[in-house]
Amino acid sequence: MPTTRISIDGLWRCLCPAINTITSAHSTPSRAIPRKAPITPNPTLRPRTRRFHNSTRPQASWEGGWASRPDFAVSVEDKSRAIPPKNEEGYDSIVPKVKVTNRVDNYEIAKLHEKLRHLCTERGAYHRIVELVELLIREKGEKPALIHYDALIRANVDAEFGSAEVVKDILVEMKQEGIAVDSGLYHGVLQVLAIHPDYLLREQIMQEMKERWFGLSPEGWHHLVVGLIRDRQYEVAMDKLEQMQSDEIIVQAWLYDVFMFQLCEAEELDEAFKLLQYRFHTQKSGILPSVWYYLLDKFSNAFYYEGTKFIWKCRIETSDMMPSDGMCLSTLNLAARHSDPPLATSCIRILSKRQSALSPYHYEALLTAYVGVQDLETSFRILTIMTKAGVLPDTSTTRPLFLYLTSSGSLPFHAWSILTSLHEEGNVIPVAAINVILESLSVLRKVDEAISVYKNMHNICEDGPNTETFNTLLQGVSKQKAKKDRAMFLAAEMVALSVKADRLTYDRLILSCMKVDDYEDAFRYLEEMILVGQGQETEDGKKGWWMRIGTVKQLVKKCVYSKDERAWDLLDEMTERGMANHKLRGWANTKWAEFTTEAKAAVTSGGV
Repeated sequence: MPTTRISIDGLWRCLCPAINTITSAHSTPSRAIPRKAPITPNPTLRPRTRRFHNSTRPQASWEGGWASRPDFAVSVEDKSRAIPPKNEEGYDSIVPKVKVTNRVDNYEIAKLHEKLRHLCTERGAYHRIVELVELLIREKGEKPALIHYDALIRANVDAEFGSAEVVKDILVEMKQEGIAVDSGLYHGVLQVLAIHPDYLLREQIMQEMKERWFGLSPEGWHHLVVGLIRDRQYEVAMDKLEQMQSDEIIVQAWLYDVFMFQLCEAEELDEAFKLLQYRFHTQKSGILPSVWYYLLDKFSNAFYYEGTKFIWKCRIETSDMMPSDGMCLSTLNLAARHSDPPLATSCIRILSKRQSALSPYHYEALLTAYVGVQDLETSFRILTIMTKAGVLPDTSTTRPLFLYLTSSGSLPFHAWSILTSLHEEGNVIPVAAINVILESLSVLRKVDEAISVYKNMHNICEDGPNTETFNTLLQGVSKQKAKKDRAMFLAAEMVALSVKADRLTYDRLILSCMKVDDYEDAFRYLEEMILVGQGQETEDGKKGWWMRIGTVKQLVKKCVYSKDERAWDLLDEMTERGMANHKLRGWANTKWAEFTTEAKAAVTSGGV
């Protein structure tokens, strides 16, 4: 009995990827399948050996919101599309064999077609669709038609096994076979492209639909926008979304969710915020809590003020959502940057209700927010609250206050009056609050006024001055001439109050002593500094106290101009301590040579 020959075309290769292996194996008999009208072989079509585009898209009903599922957000990456032949090892574990039962074989053609349409709407039905199309053509003898091609195209919606390249091959074969394409098939292609993006194929489909006067259904619009988003064509996708809104097409909530997620990932926060505002005013109840939470996290971490404040006002202050500690801290820093005391206070209120105690950086951000709106009274009150809570402020805490107080000569005095009022109310005034006023006066070169404030600080501050207080005052004294007496007064006060001096204290005392002609006290304080600082570690990790490089340079120049031989001892000590002094030593040698020449000339002229 003669064997029937089967024409192997692109459709057969799609239905049976292992056909090449079957035809090449001479020991395996050919699978004869009668057909009503054999399709002309197409040598240009090949079995699928190229790689898959990966994405995740569940096959569910339209209203179910398949794109809103978590697995939809998987990034697009290549994945093997090659389905191994059935006679290869491991085939059953990768592509399970879907056996068509006799009961299904006995279905009427109409019932099988209905079954095929139903499978196209199910998730993970790729192989069942292929098997059913194979049944219709091989066993039932149907000629390949639109319903078969449409089903095969929709089968490629599968994220694991589907591919835009296979869809291209199917469309080419349909054109060669003269099978007309309807609107439903075009929508199926757009559905595939929403999972496996291909902008060239998408443009081709849209152009052909336009030429045939096919309109997009609401589902087609959603697939089109999702495909554009997957291609990162955000501007085009936004235009299409606005067109949907203007045409009064109901936009599903999941499409907004996907769009906002992708805009945030692309750091297009302005567009994401505009979309959020539109949804809030049009479909407020349709925004999921997880979307609010995600957007607040993105906005606050990116220091996007408008979006963060909007969500905080709509969801946090209404107690509809509870932010994490990280969100509160980011929002607190954002409020400090934009000088928004109400927002900063709201963050502190939430954090204070939790078990963890507030840290200095929480108060610093709150202080910065109030200083930004020039509210000095509340700013200093925050310092008293910190003290009461057991968190002592220091110099780093008061930096925002210092920057503001130095902007005007009258502000430090206004600040002092505020501290006096707070003390009268029964608040404990921390020494850091007074130190920042003294520092501001010193920078403004109002040393006498700063010392006057110091003399009155014991009236409002029970703790009294500390080392930082005297260092601040000495800083102002050391920058002015003829203020050595003020420096000696401060040194005597430190001894009387038993306040220990540090390296910076001695350094500034030396600077103050160099402002007068008799600078012997500078060397006395240097000797005391070395003696007290024995074994102490400096900021650069070295043992023992000595002058800072700027101070020692000034002292060397003072000695050179005074023709003091101790300048060379200082230069040698600098070399031993690793301080750069090459230029300074060269300058000293030049100056010393000039003095020597002048001295010799004076002697010569005197002898004559």
